[in-house]
Amino acid sequence: MNSNTVKRYFKQSAVDFNGIYDNKGSLLDKLINKVFRKGMYERVPLTMQWCGDVQGKSVLDIACGSGRVSLLLAERGARVIGIDYSSEMIELAKKYLSEYKTSVNVEFICGDFVEDFNIKELFDITLALGVFDYLKEPLPCLQKMKDSTKEVMIASYPAKFALQVPVRRLWLLTKGCPVYFYTEKKLAQMYSSVRVKNYELMQMPLSAKIPTDYLVKA
Repeated sequence: MNSNTVKRYFKQSAVDFNGIYDNKGSLLDKLINKVFRKGMYERVPLTMQWCGDVQGKSVLDIACGSGRVSLLLAERGARVIGIDYSSEMIELAKKYLSEYKTSVNVEFICGDFVEDFNIKELFDITLALGVFDYLKEPLPCLQKMKDSTKEVMIASYPAKFALQVPVRRLWLLTKGCPVYFYTEKKLAQMYSSVRVKNYELMQMPLSAKIPTDYLVKA
């Protein structure tokens, strides 16, 4: 699913990347989060909205990271499996899970979704937030995601013409990590390729004239 360079990047940056959700760091870090990562913050509540009532439903959270979204859904009564190839991210997720005072039905697995995950059941909902950013070949992941889904699949994609694209590309280049961007036309081609005809696309941030990301529900 991911090249070794991407895996190495997340191995080295797991704690820092996870800290984005808490908006921690210096004033400069917080300013960068506010300017460049607004879409990332907005996609979580919109994803929750799109998931709807998840009580008793099954959810597969692909590249779940530190499990923030997995745990939010589990709190609402879903049975969640979160998978991520980064052992460092999975350790963070298990740490957060161990700190829960109430019982939630969530399991975290370390592995590559495309290469390692065996589809033993169809999930009511599948998620892939911040996944396709790092996939040179996105179709195998999207196809397997579709093959794993019973009702709804939700995925995010970084927009190709966002103002921060050159900065992000350069930053990740210094880390040896590739990143890939998408247009609405490319997304239409991708979903057509996996035989998904009906989907809803939302530009993120919601208030921006030029989107930084797309969130797609199919």
